[in-house]
Amino acid sequence: MTEMLSAAESAADRDLVLLGIGASAGGLEAFQSLLGALRPTDRFALILVQHLDPEHESLLPELLSKRTRLPVQSIEDGMEIESGNVYLIPPAFGLDIRGRVLKLVPFEAPRGLRRPIDSFFQALAREHGSNAAGVILSGTGSDGSNGVRAIKEAGGLVFAQDPKDARYDGMPRSAIGTGAVDLVLPAAEMIGVLRDFHDRASGIAPTIESDAEFIEKVVRNVRYRTGHDFSGYKSGTLLRRITLRMSVLGLTEPGDYLRELVQNRGEADRLFRDLLINVTSFFRDPAAFDALARVAIPGILEEKGRGDELRVWVPGCSTGQEAYTVAMILADAMTRLDVRARLCVFGTDIDEDALAIARRAQYPNSIASEVPPQFLERYFTPTRHGFEVRGELRDMVRFSSQSLVKDPPFSRLDLITCRNLLIYFNHELQELAQRVFHYALRPGGFLMLGPSETAKAEGDPFVNVVPEHRIYRRNDALARSLDLPRGFRSISLASEATHDALPEQIFGLPYAAAEALVVRHVPPFLLIGPQDEVTRVGAGAERFVRLNPGTASLGIRALILPELEQPLKRLLTGSGLAGGSFRQTRVELSRDGEAQEVTIGCETLSNGLRLVTFGTIASPSSGSAADPDTRIVLDEAYVSQIEDELEEARLMVRTTVEELETSNEELKSSNEEMMSMNEELQSANEELSTTNEELQTKLAELAEVNADLANFMSSTQIATVFLDRELRLRSFTPEAATWFRFVEQDRGREITDIRARLDIGTIADVCRRVMAEGPAEEVAMVSTDGESEVIVRFAPYRSGSGDRGGVVFSIFDVTAVTRFARAAEEASADARASAEEIEELYLGSPGAMGLVDRDFRYLRANPKMADFSGLPNENLIGRSISEVHPDVAGRMVASVRRVFDSGEPVLRQVVRGTTPADPDVPRVWEIDWYPVHRSDGVRAVGFNVTDVTRLLELQADLRRIMRELQHRVKNMLSNVIALVNRARREQGDPQEILETLAQRIRALANTHNLLTSENWASTSLSDIFALELLNVYGEERVTLRGPEMRLNARATLSLGMVIHELATNASKYGAFSRPEGRVSVRWSRVDEGEGEEFRLVWQESGGPAVNPPSREGFGTQLMRSMVEGSFYGSIESNWEPAGLRLVVALPWNAATEVDYDSDLDPLRHADPLP
Repeated sequence: MTEMLSAAESAADRDLVLLGIGASAGGLEAFQSLLGALRPTDRFALILVQHLDPEHESLLPELLSKRTRLPVQSIEDGMEIESGNVYLIPPAFGLDIRGRVLKLVPFEAPRGLRRPIDSFFQALAREHGSNAAGVILSGTGSDGSNGVRAIKEAGGLVFAQDPKDARYDGMPRSAIGTGAVDLVLPAAEMIGVLRDFHDRASGIAPTIESDAEFIEKVVRNVRYRTGHDFSGYKSGTLLRRITLRMSVLGLTEPGDYLRELVQNRGEADRLFRDLLINVTSFFRDPAAFDALARVAIPGILEEKGRGDELRVWVPGCSTGQEAYTVAMILADAMTRLDVRARLCVFGTDIDEDALAIARRAQYPNSIASEVPPQFLERYFTPTRHGFEVRGELRDMVRFSSQSLVKDPPFSRLDLITCRNLLIYFNHELQELAQRVFHYALRPGGFLMLGPSETAKAEGDPFVNVVPEHRIYRRNDALARSLDLPRGFRSISLASEATHDALPEQIFGLPYAAAEALVVRHVPPFLLIGPQDEVTRVGAGAERFVRLNPGTASLGIRALILPELEQPLKRLLTGSGLAGGSFRQTRVELSRDGEAQEVTIGCETLSNGLRLVTFGTIASPSSGSAADPDTRIVLDEAYVSQIEDELEEARLMVRTTVEELETSNEELKSSNEEMMSMNEELQSANEELSTTNEELQTKLAELAEVNADLANFMSSTQIATVFLDRELRLRSFTPEAATWFRFVEQDRGREITDIRARLDIGTIADVCRRVMAEGPAEEVAMVSTDGESEVIVRFAPYRSGSGDRGGVVFSIFDVTAVTRFARAAEEASADARASAEEIEELYLGSPGAMGLVDRDFRYLRANPKMADFSGLPNENLIGRSISEVHPDVAGRMVASVRRVFDSGEPVLRQVVRGTTPADPDVPRVWEIDWYPVHRSDGVRAVGFNVTDVTRLLELQADLRRIMRELQHRVKNMLSNVIALVNRARREQGDPQEILETLAQRIRALANTHNLLTSENWASTSLSDIFALELLNVYGEERVTLRGPEMRLNARATLSLGMVIHELATNASKYGAFSRPEGRVSVRWSRVDEGEGEEFRLVWQESGGPAVNPPSREGFGTQLMRSMVEGSFYGSIESNWEPAGLRLVVALPWNAATEVDYDSDLDPLRHADPLP
C-alpha cells in the first residue's frame, strides 16, 4: 500500500550511519569501486551481505583490505559495530542486528531459497530506522527487494547500482522495480553522494523543525500543484521527507526550497512521490490474514447467496498486492464453502504510477517467498521476469484513483482493509477516515487495520473483534451518516488553494453575511464545470442527487436522480446552444410515496461553468401551497434577480482573489528582482574595481614583456616560427633562417610557399592538427639532405583572450646529441647485457662461488654458498674462514695466501670436513682458488666450491650396483635355463611349447619390472593383479576382494608366476576360454593356530565343465615349486563343477617382510626347477 515515511526513530547513536550493502554475482568489483571513495573521517559503518558458498572460506577480507585504509573484518557473532569499519558476512550464515551488535544466524532455508540480504535489511530497518541506508549492487535474482522496502518505510535512504554499471543487473533492476529506491548511481559515486546528503541533512533538520509556517507553505504548494492535501499528516513525516528533498537538491535554507517549489513545478511532483512510499507485499503479516480468514470471512459469506455481490474496499492499495491478497483469500473461502456470490474488490490509491503496476498485475520472482505455494500455483502464471496474476483473479479486482479524504466513498461494503495508512494521519484526519469507513460499510461489515493502528473515534463506530490483529466490526448502533468530504463541497482543490486570503466584503456586505445569504435564501443549486463535473453543491441540493455504489464519480449524470437525468440533459444541451440564456422545465417527481412537481433551471456562465437550480411547487393532489420547509414557490423575476446577484458576487469574489494573487506574485517577483539587481550591481561594482586594478598592472607588465620579447627574439639561438590561423608567417627568430629561406618580405606569406630544409608538408599538417585539437605535439624530423636530425615542437598560439590565434613551433637540432645518445645507449646496453649475463651465471651457478680478502674474510658469495657454509649469506659476509670452517681453515687459508702471493690459481683442492649446520655429517668438497686482478695487483681471491660428497657416494653405489646386477642376472638366467630345460622334456607341438615358454619368461620379466620400479623392496598386490589379470581381461570379468597389502621381492616373483600360470590355464581350458566366464580372487591374513599366513583363493565360474587331470602338468609343478619349495607354503586345487578353485597359503612373515640386503635376491633362493 502507499505509505509515508515511518515516524519510528532509532535510539542508536545518531552520528553513526549504518550502510547495509547487498551484492551477489559481480558484487566484488562493484564493492571495490564503492570502497575506493571512502575516507577515514567518514562516520559510516559498512556491512556487506553477499551470497557466498558455504563450503569454502571467503577471501573477501583479504581482497578488500587492499582497496581501503579502513579496517576490514569478517563478522563474528556478538561483534559490536564501530564507525569507520567495514564488516563482511562470513559463509554459511545469515545476519541479524540488535542495536549495534551483529548476530550470526544459521540458515534455516535450503540453498537456493535463502534471502540473506532481505532478512538483514529488514532487521537493519527495524533497529536503526532513518539512520540506516541500503545499497543494492550487482547480482542476479531479486534478493534485497523486500529489504529495501523495509528501509524505505523506516525512513532510510536506498541506493541501487545503475544497471548499466553493474556486471549483472538482476538485483538492481528488481530493487528499482519496487519503487523504494531513492537514487540510481554507479557504485563509485554512492559514498560521495551519501556523505554530502548526511552532511546537509544534519544541518537542515534543526533549521526547519520549529518552522511550522515553512511546512505549512510547502503543504499548500503541493496542494496547489497536485490537488492533494497533506496538511492532515503528521509533522514528523513531512519534516523528514522535506529534509530528504532539500538534501538531494543541495539546499540548506527553507526560503531556497520554497523558491524551488514555486519556480519548478516538477519539484512538487517529486515531493509528492516521496511522500507516497509504496511499501507493500503479498500476505504482509500472514497471522493477521489468517485471523481474517478464520473470524471475519465465514460470517460475511454466510449471508451471501447466488447472485449476491460481495464488496471489498482496499484504500491505499499501492501496487495492488494487498488487494490481490484479499481477493485470493475470499475466492479460496468461497470455493471451499460453495458460495456462489459475485466478488468485487475495489483497490484505490492516489498514486497513478502504482495503480498502473497494479493493473498490469506483473510481479518479480521474489513474490514466491510471500505467496503460499497453493495460491501461487492457482492464481499466478510464471513469466520470463516473474509472475503474472491470472485473469480469473484480475477480473475480481478493480483499481481506480481515489483520495480517501477528498473523494466520495464506496457504499454497502462487506469488508474494508486499510493497513498502515492511518498511522501517518493526524487525529482529525484519522477520525474523518473512520467516519468514512463506518458510512461505507453495510451493517455488520468488517474493518481490518494495520498492527500500529486503532479504530477509536468519537462515538465508537467500530467494535474490536480480534484486538491483536486489529480486526473490527461496524457498530450498527451508531447512525449511518457522513458529511460529504471536504473536496466534494469545494469548487476545486486547486481553486481553493489559491484563496489564501478572502475579500472582507462583497457588494458592501461582510463576507459571512454574503455566504449566509447564499446558503439560506438561494434555491438549491449545482455548479457544473466544463467536463460536466459537479464543482459546488448548494444547500438543499442533496435531495436531488444520489451516491451510486462502485467507483466514485463527480459527474453530474452519475449523481443526479434517475427521474431528473433526461430533463437535465436536455436543459444542459439547450443552454449551451442558447448562448448563456436561462432555461427551465418542470418534472413530476415521486418522493416517499408522494408526487411533487420539481422545477429545474439551467444557465451557462463564463469559463464554461453552468448553474443548475431546483425548486418544488405544490403537489398536484394537495391543491394548496406546499409546506415552506419542503418547497419553494418560484417567482421567476425574483429568481432571476437572485441569480444575477449571485453571479455578480461570484465574479467579484473570483476577480478580487485573482487580483490579490496577481498583485502578491508581482510584488514577490519585483522584490526578488530588486534584490537580485542590487546584488548584481554590488557584484559588478566590485568586479569593475578589481578589473581596473588588474588593467593598470597589466599595462606595466605588457611594457616589460614587450621589451623582454624583443630582446629574446633577437638573442635566442632557438629557431622559432609564428604562424596565424591561415598558416601565414607572422614572425620568426634569426636562427629560423637556418632551416627556412626567410626574408623580411615573407611576413604574411603562407608557410607552404617558402622553401625549407625540412618537409614543409609535414610541418603544415601538424600545424593544422595542433590548431584544431589543441595539445602541444613534438615531431622528430630529418632534413631533406639527410644530414641533420631535429625535434620540432608545435603548440597553439593563444591570443590574450585565450582564443587560438595560430600556431608556434620551435626547431631543435639534435643531430650530435642523437648520435651520441645512440652510441651511448648501444654501449650501455652491451654493458648491461654482459653484466646481467655474468650476474645470472654467478647467481645460477650450481657450485658455491665467492670472494675473500687478504684478511681471509668473505666479501661476496652466491646463494649456493649457504650449502657449503651452512649460514645465510647475510650472516656470512664479513666473517673469516676460520670462523665459518674451523676444522679445515688451515688448508683453505694456506691456499688463499698462496694465490695472493703468487698470483696463480690453486685448482681442485680436496677438503674434507663438516658444516656448522650439520656438524655430524662428513662432507667432501673440491675447491678452485683464482686471483681477481686490479691495476695494483691481486685485489681478492675468488673461489668455486663443488660439493663432491654425493658424487663419491654415487661412485660407491655404482660399484655396488654392478655387483648386484651381476648377481641378479646370474639368478635370472638360472631360472630361465631351468624353464628351457623343462620345456625340452615336454612332449607336444614344438611351436606351442615355445610360445608357452616365451610367455612364462615374459611374465617373469614383467614381475622384475615391477620390482625394479620399487627398488626391489616390495610391490603392491593390486599391481600384480593389474599386470596379469585386469589389463588383459578387464574389470567386468575379474572380481578382486581383499585388503591393500605389499609383498616382498621373493613373494612377488613367486606369486606373479602362480597368477600367470592360473590365468594362462583359464584362458585355454577354464573360465577365460568363454565370453561369459568369470574369475574371482580373494585374499586375506588368517591365523588358525599355527601362525599367521597369507591366503589367496582363486575361483573360476562360467567356463566349460572341468575334470581333474590324470597327472600334474608343468604349470602345476612350477606353481608348487614357487609356493612350497621357496616358502614352505601350500597349494590346494579343487576341480568343482563350476570351475577350478585353488587356494594358495604362504607364511605371513615370509611373504611380507622386506629384506634390504641385496644379497638376498629372491631369485637366488628359489628352488631349482625339476
